[in-house]
Amino acid sequence: MVGVDENGLGPRLGPLVATAVTFELDARGYDPARVRRIATRAGIGDSKATSAFGEMAHAEGIALALVERACGRVVDDVDALLDAIALEPPEGMRAPCDESSRPHCWGAAMPLPAFGGSIASGRALLARIERAGMTPVHARSAIACVRVYNRELARRGSKLCVDLELFERLLIDARAISEDDLLAICGMVGGIRRYAPYLARIDATRLEVIEESRRRSIYRAPELGELRFEVDCDALHPPVALASMLGKYVRELLVERQGRFYRAHEPALPVASGYHDPVTARFVEATALLRRRLAIADDCFERTG
Repeated sequence: MVGVDENGLGPRLGPLVATAVTFELDARGYDPARVRRIATRAGIGDSKATSAFGEMAHAEGIALALVERACGRVVDDVDALLDAIALEPPEGMRAPCDESSRPHCWGAAMPLPAFGGSIASGRALLARIERAGMTPVHARSAIACVRVYNRELARRGSKLCVDLELFERLLIDARAISEDDLLAICGMVGGIRRYAPYLARIDATRLEVIEESRRRSIYRAPELGELRFEVDCDALHPPVALASMLGKYVRELLVERQGRFYRAHEPALPVASGYHDPVTARFVEATALLRRRLAIADDCFERTG
């Protein structure tokens, strides 16, 4: 089975990140209530509660342990993390950058852990999930940097379509490494309840509708499996919670990396979340002259919608 969620659909700065984590299940199968009780005691749940801006140590430990388990490697800096889990290789992610703008995303060195997290603690917490019968075997994040997000928004006309296409890419990737059809549990994408009209990569004409309601939308996709989109999914389903926590960690790292790039030039700049808040507004205003001097393209820095 695979859990999928997004992080950063609504901010002003920083990437949109969608993340999928694939699990092998033991003979007990997947019982959401049983696994949720275990996950809650391990601090695995809704990423808004477990991994808030400025309070990322707990999520960092779990995320680093999850990458180690699912990808088979310990990552010690942000570039190694992206090399391990980014759906598109880092060189492909850098391709849309112009030469003068590239350093603001890629220029700052960033060793891990970056937020005080402990991989040892994360391993112990993740082991509880494995003892519950769920072993992570694959993890990927599809990352739309600000420039890519802006271009895709102009092409698709809706940020929900941009987000859903990232989900589709992750689901296709997860199915490619799986011997069997997927049980895919995904966070609800905005207010969408009928998904077929918005699909870009999954053949909507072959989609079997099982349920479309206020709380969930469930489909059967040939050669892919069962796709479930549910409200409050990261609070209800630990596989989605882990995907959300990992995705939140990836986004926070990339926003922090950009902040470090600018603070290397002007140390007094505030530490901004990238969301629509007063500190981020001050950061945008305070970096305007610096960005002009460094020739950072506006469409690489700030979202258009």
